[in-house]
Amino acid sequence: MAADGKQTGILLDLVTGAETLRDSLELLATASARAVVGTAGLVIECGVVVRQAKRAPLITGTSAEVIRLLEWEQEKGEGPVSDVLAGGHPVAVLQRSGDFRWPRYCQELQVANLGSVLGMRLRVDQDSGANNAAATNNSSAARDSSTTRDNGAPGDAIPVRQTTAALAFFAQDAKAFPLQVISEARSFAGLAAKSLQMALDLHNARSTASDLRLALDSRTSINVACGVIMAQNRCSYHEAFSILARASSHRNIKVRRVAEDILERLPEGPPRAHFGH
Repeated sequence: MAADGKQTGILLDLVTGAETLRDSLELLATASARAVVGTAGLVIECGVVVRQAKRAPLITGTSAEVIRLLEWEQEKGEGPVSDVLAGGHPVAVLQRSGDFRWPRYCQELQVANLGSVLGMRLRVDQDSGANNAAATNNSSAARDSSTTRDNGAPGDAIPVRQTTAALAFFAQDAKAFPLQVISEARSFAGLAAKSLQMALDLHNARSTASDLRLALDSRTSINVACGVIMAQNRCSYHEAFSILARASSHRNIKVRRVAEDILERLPEGPPRAHFGH
């Protein structure tokens, strides 16, 4: 593992130029593949999997074949990455020749002409501010019913985890990941996990801000439409909103859409909200 000396004590930049979380994961996969030391001529591919509550897993990698294998593994629940994500050992190594733990997965590796895989869990902080902010929108029961659990000692309480993540390294060589490389990979995983956590927090904050702007825009449209109805019908706000709600139910569309339809028919056109713009 040849981590650049400049990376010591700092974080990987997974944010610059990354508009989405998937963009950040692509940066992480590329940086991780570069960090692996192999023998001369050995090609290392890397993939990243992130699972978040109530969302489809985010999967990316340095090649289409890597992405295909990770998607297959997530669908079937069989393989080294699935093992570490499910709370098994933090590291799982597969050497296709003579490894019988995941027979169907080994067949997929053979099709891809790959001989070894290194799966490594990335420990992300479930108590981060961004995760706590997102969690306020869900009930406690909903959080408990949609979590992935980490491993713990027998009898210990198993912590609730909203997000789990893993790195996966692939090579054609059946012995590409000896103990020394595994040890160095675990050290690199600490840097990768901290960098990923920072990216998760940023993208969650962006998403929360976007949702808030949408909510404010929606409320503005409804309030202005109610004002129009009040003026036209000489009624109260409550009565105006009831008219919107009935129209929404009758047309089977959202109240906001009914309100926007009313505002679009105004002679001066719909007013524009300016929250965060």
